[in-house]
Amino acid sequence: MPDLLGIDLGGTKLDFLLADEDGTFLYEKQYESPFKKTGKTLAGGHPEVLLDTILKDIPPEERVSAYMQQTEGSFLKQAEKKIGKFAIAGKGVSLCGKTWEQKGNIMIAGGNTPMRFASGQNKDKPGIVVMKAKAAHPVKTANDGTAAAMAQGIYYKVTHGIDPEKTAYFILGTGFGCGIPGCDVPAEIGHIPVGFMPKALWQTCGCTTGHPTACAENYASGRGVSNCARILLSLKGSPVLKNISPCFERQAGFSDLSELAADSRISSHAEIDAKTVMDYAKNNADGLAVFIADLAAQVTADAAIAIAQLFGLTRIGIGESVARLNPWHVDNIAKKVADRARNSNMLAPPLKVELTPIRNPAKFGALSLVVPESQYEIWAEKMAASVHKDLPAGP
Repeated sequence: MPDLLGIDLGGTKLDFLLADEDGTFLYEKQYESPFKKTGKTLAGGHPEVLLDTILKDIPPEERVSAYMQQTEGSFLKQAEKKIGKFAIAGKGVSLCGKTWEQKGNIMIAGGNTPMRFASGQNKDKPGIVVMKAKAAHPVKTANDGTAAAMAQGIYYKVTHGIDPEKTAYFILGTGFGCGIPGCDVPAEIGHIPVGFMPKALWQTCGCTTGHPTACAENYASGRGVSNCARILLSLKGSPVLKNISPCFERQAGFSDLSELAADSRISSHAEIDAKTVMDYAKNNADGLAVFIADLAAQVTADAAIAIAQLFGLTRIGIGESVARLNPWHVDNIAKKVADRARNSNMLAPPLKVELTPIRNPAKFGALSLVVPESQYEIWAEKMAASVHKDLPAGP
């Protein structure tokens, strides 16, 4: 049976996965991403990444493609030793950034892709060369959010008869993003400005240099939740909190932020992270935590409504760590969307928002780009079930 190769290039890791077309997983191995930060700083203040320390004998614009080619070759050799001969019928590649084809090359550009490794082939549209678009087998690529959305879309098509292009996958983890099957341009919901946000809560963001922003990611994501908690607690005792409180009259259980900060127990924790805030919010044990979680839910719901209206969506699945660990939070987001959608003339009914029904869309994303439609049903079953139990891991 023909085999499929999935490659997922992220900001910290590079995953390879080999599977049969029928959804049987054969071999996987994880490597370091060429963009993984080393913790050191280069001259000029840029964070040093792995590629700054290796492959120095070739030009910077060729290093990413060289690293990808070497790593893929190593993976395939190790896979053959482990499982024997195989024949690749298609290669799906999930990439961390905007993705396109240019002069026979697969290109990316994004927040985790240092542009010092960009190709100079096109000054108007610089990007990093990842690999050749032509190969002995078909190659399909997508932004990582779009690839994960395709995996989820296959499930919705098989189980609910929904056109995948009417669905979206929301990434609600450390960051906040969105993918829509068949959409070439990533829907950058993380950088939709939150219009009602007072400047006291604006934060630095990777999309902008030199000043803070009110990007949705700064409030909806895990990182945003923890940053909001730190900012609000840093303002404890300041009249600023009382002054900005009227900006949040949309919030459930709205009250004076100065009182919430004064009474909050979050500051007693050595590390104020998203898990701490969400745990307090889940149990209604801290008013400030409840406010921050509800703010995150409102920002996410607003983004969901905006994307649904623009693309005519009927189903949005939300996944990644913040969603998976806090299904009650997803329920709150869904309720806020439903309240707005009930009397809307702009949203395609019935718009439903839910915790993604498949276990790990990101894991299946790259492979889903090259799964034959004839195999969708069995892949939907695999994605909904527990996976990788018998998968031999790379050494």
